[in-house]
Amino acid sequence: MSTVIRQRSNLLTLGILLAMVPAGLVLVKVPFLSAGVLFGALLLAAVLTHPLVVVGVMLFIGPIDLSFLTGGFKGLFEAAGGLDMNGIRLLGMSGGLAITAVLLPNARRVLFGRWGIAYLIFLVWAGLTLIISPNLVDGLRLLTKLAYPLLIFVIVAGVATERRHVDRLLDYTLAGAALVVVLSLFYTMAGRYGVYDTGLIRVRGVTLHENPFSFYLLIALYMSFARFAVRAQWRYLVLAGLLGIWMVLTLTRITFLAGAVGMAGIAIYSAVAARNTRALFGAAAIALLVAVPLAPIVLQRSLGYVPSPAELIDLARSPMGLYEAINWQGREVVWPVVFAAFTAAPWTGLGLGASTAVMREYFPPQVGEVVHNEYLRLATDTGLVGVSLYAIAILLWCVAVIRADRVSCGAAREFTLPALAGIVSWSILALTDNLFDYYAPYTQFIGLLVGASVVAAAAAVRDADAQSAARVGNASGDAGGGGIGARRMVAHE
Repeated sequence: MSTVIRQRSNLLTLGILLAMVPAGLVLVKVPFLSAGVLFGALLLAAVLTHPLVVVGVMLFIGPIDLSFLTGGFKGLFEAAGGLDMNGIRLLGMSGGLAITAVLLPNARRVLFGRWGIAYLIFLVWAGLTLIISPNLVDGLRLLTKLAYPLLIFVIVAGVATERRHVDRLLDYTLAGAALVVVLSLFYTMAGRYGVYDTGLIRVRGVTLHENPFSFYLLIALYMSFARFAVRAQWRYLVLAGLLGIWMVLTLTRITFLAGAVGMAGIAIYSAVAARNTRALFGAAAIALLVAVPLAPIVLQRSLGYVPSPAELIDLARSPMGLYEAINWQGREVVWPVVFAAFTAAPWTGLGLGASTAVMREYFPPQVGEVVHNEYLRLATDTGLVGVSLYAIAILLWCVAVIRADRVSCGAAREFTLPALAGIVSWSILALTDNLFDYYAPYTQFIGLLVGASVVAAAAAVRDADAQSAARVGNASGDAGGGGIGARRMVAHE
């Protein structure tokens, strides 16, 4: 027996030594590719074995650019469109979460349940458009980005079995937001900020452009403020204030509009549904913190001057005049061209990735490869059928969030408030930016919040049922034959 074990040990040692030779050659020849493959394999294995832990890590690092791990932004396979550690993270997470969602019974039930099936049908339709896509690689990349928030939702709602699990995920997210603010402070002090022709200085995230950085700050602000509104813990209001200050420093116009609408939504919902005046006054304070310094800059960047209230009202009365007065930074040139491509196949679309192909064909590289309007992008790629399916899926998520708040009698509100505000802001941000590409800074948190709302509501219902059962049991024990009457009383309550 010992001889057999020794022989197997020798064979294993020989196999490892033989494998180290080609592995060493590959590592020397293509070090960044090797590192990417290794990290990707480890990520995939971790997702399959500990999905919630990996999701927590992804939520914690949030928008942080990981391309330095593979030698730069899309430095691998440049001929095929480029790949970096961000792309490897997307592929590893999407593949691992998709396999996990299919293998785990609870996750599978969520995926094919009433809150996931509509989104899944949309993805199936979007995937079918790849058959006619003129740009298969970019189409596949976009498909994984579209699927990412659904996969996060399915894993959170299907794997997290207790309220404490989703509380912990939100803890990780807010801790990551605090870390990002600190890192961004040092990043800015090191001179990493943008100075534009007008003289405006715009801060950036850790190797992240101002716009997606501001989107991340916005969704993190919603989550932090909701924690304060529900728990009345002032540290969350302080964090929300810091996030708001950094959001102002990005000087992003569309985020200002989306944030104003989102905070107004939180305030109104809290005041009406929860009768929470603390949330109302807190939202007003945060809104003023953002609006007072940012509104004049937004107007200056948008119109070229700061209009008086009367002039602003006159512009608002004329939508076309307002559209023509706003500086769209070249978007008004791009949109008609892509819209003309959309009209070639308005119902079925031209296939995922088609809008990118149009941009490459008609515009120089410095313009970019995305249309900066997700409604137009999705319509061009998947047609009105795809847009309708996607709208239904997102509206169902809104229904799920509102239902979770009502069923739980407010116990899920620290998730439902930022979820609703995030979805409303998403609809606004998508007007001028490519939100689908910002799965790490923004859309993954929508999946988290919707999934956490469902989990928190289910936990609240279970707790209520357990308390009702305990009251019925106590009443039965005390009243003897009065158990049936007690159960009827509890049911009536």
